[in-house]
Amino acid sequence: MRCKTIGSRRRAKKLRPTTTKKKSIKLRGSLYRIIRQIKKEFKLLWTDKFNLILAIIIPPVVILLFGSMLNAIPPTPQPVPCVVISYDSNTIINPNNYTESRINNYTIPYVNAVNKSELLKLEHFYNASEEIYAMETARMQLISGKIKVIISIPTDFSEFIIWGLPALIDCIPDSSDVQHIQDNLNAVYDSVKIFINENNLTPQFIIQGYEEFAIPEGYSLRFNYNATLLLSFIAFGVSMVLTILVVVQEKPVARLLLTPVKRTEILLSKYFAYMLVLVLQIILLIISTMVCGLYLVGSLLNFFLALYIVGFSGLSMGLFISSISKTKTEANQLFFAFMIVILLLSGIFIPIDAMPIYLQVFAYILPLSHGDPMIKSVVTKGKSVFGFDFYVLLGISFLFLIISFIIFKKRRYEV
Repeated sequence: MRCKTIGSRRRAKKLRPTTTKKKSIKLRGSLYRIIRQIKKEFKLLWTDKFNLILAIIIPPVVILLFGSMLNAIPPTPQPVPCVVISYDSNTIINPNNYTESRINNYTIPYVNAVNKSELLKLEHFYNASEEIYAMETARMQLISGKIKVIISIPTDFSEFIIWGLPALIDCIPDSSDVQHIQDNLNAVYDSVKIFINENNLTPQFIIQGYEEFAIPEGYSLRFNYNATLLLSFIAFGVSMVLTILVVVQEKPVARLLLTPVKRTEILLSKYFAYMLVLVLQIILLIISTMVCGLYLVGSLLNFFLALYIVGFSGLSMGLFISSISKTKTEANQLFFAFMIVILLLSGIFIPIDAMPIYLQVFAYILPLSHGDPMIKSVVTKGKSVFGFDFYVLLGISFLFLIISFIIFKKRRYEV
């Protein structure tokens, strides 16, 4: 019995190195096949010039065009065309003896303040006591787009100022242009500030403060405030478009299955190949934004990682769509459906906090709701990329990656 035990132990010792050697041979063979498949993917991508241009050339060109257009806009905003209508009276009636007396009229000083403001352009001044249809005329000009704001001075404007009471000015902005309502109101406020200072009225406010995370002089404010949103959309969208058809092409995959290549190796090679393409794409995006004058507070490494994880989430979602699709038409339709939902719930058009609770939960699962806040915090505040948004995007990417592998492994192909 001892002899048999010793013999079996010796045989086991001899088998151990051979088993380890077989595993190493299999691993090296698998790596060799994956590397060969990556080379094939690059050759296939090189033959598809349209996708190559879409991935490498179009994103930086879009950034350069976007930056050149915003940088061409003058730093000072264009004056807002306006109309001033005065209902103010320069007489006051004494309630005791019903006698009339003249008072200082503050309408003309305010009109002068409007003319001195660089943010307003006075198109017309109407005295409502002489032109009874002044408001109707101004509204027609507002409808036709000749003016953006109607400034109405009420009847008791001068009287309230003399008595030391708050005097009100009615402002009617063009509400059809929602994005510029606040700019129009700020322009009116600038005229009020000039009016108060020139006539020694109270209250007078002098605001002196330090603007934290402000864009320094010499950089384009418009480009820096809009670049982060555009970068997250481009990094996600282009990588998603680039990968929605890499698996759905039945013939190349079916041919590969006839070769000694495993399905996991095929999908891994596609991931690695397009991850390398994504590196080049992100580098070109960073260079183009720097050329356009992006003010980067954080480090370049954090900026690169932030863009890369957003692009990687788009890559994973694109390969997921390609894995579940049976035809190219189906893949394109799924892409548009996914993209519309992701855009609508990204917080770009409607703030996520303003959505119903069930939509908020769904929105925070989607990539773009985390991409823009993460990139903005890295670019404008210098925060580290490794935060909540980064790990959520990483989790979303790996979730789609795992699902893609399961679907691709179980899917049947006619060879």
